[in-house]
Amino acid sequence: MSDPQAIEAAIRDESAQWARGFDANSLIILAKALRGFDVTAQFGSIRSKVLYVLSRTDKLFPPELAPGVMQALKAAGVDADYFLLDSEYGHSASGLDAHKWAPRLREFMDGL
Repeated sequence: MSDPQAIEAAIRDESAQWARGFDANSLIILAKALRGFDVTAQFGSIRSKVLYVLSRTDKLFPPELAPGVMQALKAAGVDADYFLLDSEYGHSASGLDAHKWAPRLREFMDGL
């Protein structure tokens, strides 16, 4: 999107949808976590299989992170798999384009 009014309308719509599904306080906790929490030191504590999904257009967690994260997970002994979601919805892609990664999630879940 390049039209400022369309961008604002999309943000307002997405925010309203988000607010209907989550407690407002969860946004505060997520914002704090985004600014200061680094889970990489705890990778060695992960005992479950991991499916790491990133969106091609996510600006908060860009796909360029994947090689380093996957390498660190593997080094910590985590059984991890990566899936790149081809979506134009950026950080919201996992929900808005859920149908695009649902088959990969099903495959992952079936393998547990």
